[in-house]
Amino acid sequence: MKKPGIVLVLLCVTYPILLKAGGIENGFKALSVYDYFKAKIVFTKEVKSKNDYAAATYGLSILASRRDNHFYNLDTAYKYILEAKNAFPTAPKKEKQKWKPLGIDSLHIVLLKDSIEYNAYAIAALHNTMQEYAHYISTYSASAKIPQIIKLRDLLAFDMTSKENTYQSYKTFMETYPQSLEFDEAKKRYEILLFQTLTAEHNVKSYVDFISAYPQSPYERASEDSVYRLSTTHQQIDEYRAFVKQYPHNRNVQDAWRKIYAMYTMDGKPETYQRFQTTYPDYPYLQHADSDMILSRTVFYPVKQGDKWGYIDSTGKLRIPCKYEWDDTAFFDGLATVALNDKIGFINKRGELVIPCIYEEADHFYKTISIVKKGGLYGIISSIGQVMVPFEYQEILEFSEGYAEVEKNNLFGYINLLGDEVIPAKYLDALDFSERLASVENASNKYGYINHQGNVVIPFNYDWADRFNDSLAKAKMNGKFGVIDMQGNSLCPFNYDNLGDFSEGFMMLVQGINIGYCDPRGNIKIPLKYEFTPDLLVDGNFRNGYAKVQLRKKRGFIDTLGKLIIACKYDDISYFADGLAPVSLNKKWGYINEKGKLVIPAKYEFAYPFSDSLARVKIDGLYGYIGLDGKMVIDAQYNQVNDFKNGLALVMKDGKYGLIDKTGTAIVLCIWSDVKFMSQRDPSGQRWLLKVTMNNKMAYYNLTTRRYLWEEDGFGN
Repeated sequence: MKKPGIVLVLLCVTYPILLKAGGIENGFKALSVYDYFKAKIVFTKEVKSKNDYAAATYGLSILASRRDNHFYNLDTAYKYILEAKNAFPTAPKKEKQKWKPLGIDSLHIVLLKDSIEYNAYAIAALHNTMQEYAHYISTYSASAKIPQIIKLRDLLAFDMTSKENTYQSYKTFMETYPQSLEFDEAKKRYEILLFQTLTAEHNVKSYVDFISAYPQSPYERASEDSVYRLSTTHQQIDEYRAFVKQYPHNRNVQDAWRKIYAMYTMDGKPETYQRFQTTYPDYPYLQHADSDMILSRTVFYPVKQGDKWGYIDSTGKLRIPCKYEWDDTAFFDGLATVALNDKIGFINKRGELVIPCIYEEADHFYKTISIVKKGGLYGIISSIGQVMVPFEYQEILEFSEGYAEVEKNNLFGYINLLGDEVIPAKYLDALDFSERLASVENASNKYGYINHQGNVVIPFNYDWADRFNDSLAKAKMNGKFGVIDMQGNSLCPFNYDNLGDFSEGFMMLVQGINIGYCDPRGNIKIPLKYEFTPDLLVDGNFRNGYAKVQLRKKRGFIDTLGKLIIACKYDDISYFADGLAPVSLNKKWGYINEKGKLVIPAKYEFAYPFSDSLARVKIDGLYGYIGLDGKMVIDAQYNQVNDFKNGLALVMKDGKYGLIDKTGTAIVLCIWSDVKFMSQRDPSGQRWLLKVTMNNKMAYYNLTTRRYLWEEDGFGN
């Protein structure tokens, strides 16, 4: 603490030569020649006799205030100057006139008093002790320096308290010095030390006891927060529920209820909201749950106004204002992705931004989790925004059987739903788990299979290995394909150049230029006598009991017994629908019946299978429709057409899309520049809603009502 400089004011009184010396005059004459003993005797005698009392006490004060004599004592000096100050105003005028030549008047008395006070103040400040300050305050109570001394005393007391630095010491300071400038700071330190000391164990009991004892503490809220945090360390519903019951007046009760509600209703399903209301009848916002249950049954669709996006419901009502840079096509688990400032977050169906827009990429929620990207790396969050998997992976793929492939440092491993890396990232390649096994590639570029515990259950013997399906998996060894079971036994020998997929109990075998079919045990059921072409790896699978095959570059159908049902005499053939199948002869297409008879002549440039009793055909570069009798129903006039569904078909002419019915009547002229079928389906399983674009504006068209559900401003202009 900086101390004031010490300036001792020495009073030097110059007295006129006394022509006639009486008692008091002799005292001041002795004082002027530094005969302090004589001056002391004279002044003391005068004080006792009460003669010249004010002058005598003034003289004694001068004597005691001088440092160059044995009688120096500022306390004594101050005592006598106060006597002089009090006596002077009532002294007879005659005496005052007598004293005037001695330099005794009210001004000099005040000056001496101020000098003594200042010198005593300077000494107290120099010593800087509580005793000195207390002495000054009690002895010099009339001093103008009292406020400064009190400030110095309080500051010293605060410094001493700070060194002790306990809540008890600060409490004592505040009680002792309630008017000090340091009081507010002392109170702050007292409050925080009180809080820290009494809650040093950092357990629930210490915080609860603190709240009970000090409900007015500024740290009461922090204590309540600590009770909340420590009571819900695992962030589970049961913990939040117990917290609500045990601490109903805690300020975090509402947040605990929100957490219970959010976690319980993560999947966003109507039945979940209903079950929640039954399970938690004391939930304070049941009307909230009611509205969410209604919303969960409501389908939302993204819409655009200008360059901003929002959502409408299935009636076309705007439910979430258009204010986002883009949004998702649908809600998943009650949440949809939206973007603000080029970052992605999630909103609920009330339009609340429940997960802030802070991610660079985000998958839609599935089973209450979402894979998101932040800072260039991937992690996983829950639908209440909790980070389930830290952001440390180059890639995270979708979960399968409770495990997800992850890539870190260009190697692959697996995490579980808790975010634990249960199988370290050490493989060069990995597929997702299927039937409790996953195909992985080791450092020697060989594939094998591991289980959920990461144990190798099928050795690394393969050049490649596919996922298991129905307890079977395709694999490749020494350049040839075969089939193994879940114990690694070879069911179909590694003799084949390629394999198709199992379909209706059969798998295509490719060996050189020939194909045949085997059953799931690897037994050859249809000999390898048919010709291989790459398109048959897909088109040659069994479908409705038939498989497309080729002999001498001509195609037909065989059944599951290997019997040739439709002779191989066509350039190409497609599958049956409505009893007819398109076939190609001499670069023209027609239709055969199930007996193989050509019932509609091969005269079309291309022909598709029938759908809804009509088939698409191509004539002179344009498409139209024929009936089952082969007659033209809708003339070939379109550049592109789709199959009829529920009596309507999407067609395109001159680069624009429209809708026609089965008579060819235009329900919507070809005016749309883009069309997309929305994923929602009606009770019959048909998609009923189109998202369409015209004039760079969007709209939704209802195929059931054959009306626009919603139009962006300017769509029809």
